Amino acid sequence: MKSPNRKNETEKAVLLIATLDTKEEEAFYLKKCIESEGIRVLVMDVGMLHPPHRKPEISQTEVAQRGGMPLKEAVATGDKYRCTVNMIRGAEAITRELYGQGRIQGVVSIGGGQGTEIGCTVMRALPTGVPRLMVSTIASGQHTFGTYVGTKDITMMHSVADIQGLNFLMRRILENAAGAISGMVRRAGGTLMKPDGVPVAMSMLGTTTPGALRAKKTLQERGFEVVAFHQNGTGGIAMEDMIREGAFKGVLDLNLHEIGDRWFGGLHGAIREDRLEAAGEMGLPQVIAPGSIEYSVQGPVDSLSAEMKKRKFFVHNPRFTLVRLLPDELREVGKLVAQKLNKAKGPVKVFIPLKGFSFPDREGLPNWDPEGDQALVSALKENVKGAIPIIELDAHINDPEFIDPVVNEFVSMMKMGLS
Repeated sequence: MKSPNRKNETEKAVLLIATLDTKEEEAFYLKKCIESEGIRVLVMDVGMLHPPHRKPEISQTEVAQRGGMPLKEAVATGDKYRCTVNMIRGAEAITRELYGQGRIQGVVSIGGGQGTEIGCTVMRALPTGVPRLMVSTIASGQHTFGTYVGTKDITMMHSVADIQGLNFLMRRILENAAGAISGMVRRAGGTLMKPDGVPVAMSMLGTTTPGALRAKKTLQERGFEVVAFHQNGTGGIAMEDMIREGAFKGVLDLNLHEIGDRWFGGLHGAIREDRLEAAGEMGLPQVIAPGSIEYSVQGPVDSLSAEMKKRKFFVHNPRFTLVRLLPDELREVGKLVAQKLNKAKGPVKVFIPLKGFSFPDREGLPNWDPEGDQALVSALKENVKGAIPIIELDAHINDPEFIDPVVNEFVSMMKMGLS
């Protein structure tokens, strides 16, 4: 790869990813717009058909070669999927290398279905906090964007019209994109993310908010900087990813909803199966509580099946109904949690709130079911390693009588780990 000319070593730069066989004119117009903002641009061609008229800094042949298969050989297979995967592999490798060398501070991409898939996949290969913008023809519609954005902070911009030639609309969209990525990159500098205190991760959900907010406030008063992750299926996995990136020193995992909901097949089940595993892999101190693990998030109450309507349920809002898992189901979920905790290489303690795991799981409220809660606790005790303490407290998960001892123990574990 040729090294671009530099005016000075502190000059900011972005990587522009595009399929130049179909988006050459638009890509080089975007490059011109970004450079007018004082930001250097390295163009990466991830197209698989004819070569472009203008020479990019990173050619399609170089991308394919880094993917493991020369471009001509890949195209000759006639397998579009295989060709695309090869280009993605190569683009990811080059992008990580450029970022690791400090040669780019952000990424921008333009494309339709194919370009969006390639661009976003490559963007997800970089750490959280890196500026990235995807200008896409499919950044709107009834399909979901989870597969494109994943757990990363990718900004999606709808192109409105198809990206097929320059016109008054497309020029304006690309000019806006240039301003957006230039502004993000210009603001990015120094350490990617610099915490003000000891950085720790915390899980929470709406039905455990009072307890989680009390925990967050106490930890902040004691010199910790808390990043809370919403357990909506993506939030917990984003937490797992950032733990593996080395962003945190410890984890206060107050809400395990995504584990139970994934097992049951609910709307907020974890998008990957590795929830509750990263902290253990990294050997970080972790304190666990089974917040919101006892229910599954389903759709509007009118959409529930006849079987689900026979269960305990709580109407959270017009869109979501919290359907209680049965005791036998919670036993299986408890076993799964134990299996994950048993892999931990660092200190782990589990706290159990005997008066309920979430807001509607309290005496007098619709989802209160001590038998079900006990089924999960019993499964935990029976399957977790003896070295992992399980402490039961006669309080609800949102009560100060539960949260305060949990936080105190977490702080003690953190002090031992940091000393």
